[in-house]
Amino acid sequence: ADDELRTLLRPVVHDDSIIEDFILKERNLPVAHSEKELYFEFPIIRDKVAFDHEYISFLCMPHLLITIHDHEIEVLNKLSQDLCKHLHLQRATVASLLFNLMAGLVEKNHFLYMDQREKITKLSNRVIKGQNSIDVKAILHLKKNIGRINIMIEDQLYCINTIQIYEGVAFDIGKQRRNFSNLEDEVRNGFRFLSRYENRLEDIHKHYELMLQERTNNRLKVLTIVAAIFLPLNLVAGIYGMNFDNMPILHWDFAYHAVLAFMVAVALAMVYFFYRSGWFK
Repeated sequence: ADDELRTLLRPVVHDDSIIEDFILKERNLPVAHSEKELYFEFPIIRDKVAFDHEYISFLCMPHLLITIHDHEIEVLNKLSQDLCKHLHLQRATVASLLFNLMAGLVEKNHFLYMDQREKITKLSNRVIKGQNSIDVKAILHLKKNIGRINIMIEDQLYCINTIQIYEGVAFDIGKQRRNFSNLEDEVRNGFRFLSRYENRLEDIHKHYELMLQERTNNRLKVLTIVAAIFLPLNLVAGIYGMNFDNMPILHWDFAYHAVLAFMVAVALAMVYFFYRSGWFK
């Protein structure tokens, strides 16, 4: 694959170091440029399950734009088909084509935001309803995904900012500067969306922990009541379990029934006491 890429690029790329040190190597710097080439790697999240980053390489030259990527990108394929059929650029420039490609990729960010918002809303509703099937791993998984989207946005902003400040013959932004500026603002809005989502997740996490703590406290309260009720009963049973000859009512015919009745009365009295004190609420 590397040899094929060299064969394709060398006739059009003036600086071989762009090919050897950046295009054919693992990602090290997102932006590189020479006298007549501007190269940058624009990140996207292709898989909404694994949330792995994929980088689309753009190679800009005065009258040529080359995209390099490992997999088919739906946005790029659709735009190329539209350009061949009915869509026309406002200006026949590399900057105009690059803007349309990047705008299509940035538009995909909104689907990521909406997907995360929907998942957070469903999770929030389940927590509010007090469902026990919620796993704290789901909350942590959403936090991790939002963190990966934030990283992607940071790299996207870096690329867009580099395009706007670049001065050289490889790329002339021309009258597309305002469009790229608007694109930068659109990407920055993603930080506000994700910040709100992170705050909601944090609230959900705290609410979930409080719910678990309350459930645990209720269980401990029940155990405390049971232990408190059986404490005097164990005392009576312990006293009459002593091996002494001279004990009150020991040789009385109804002693066994009297002690049991006394123990039941104590238990009922303590249950009534705890009930009046609000322990069962």
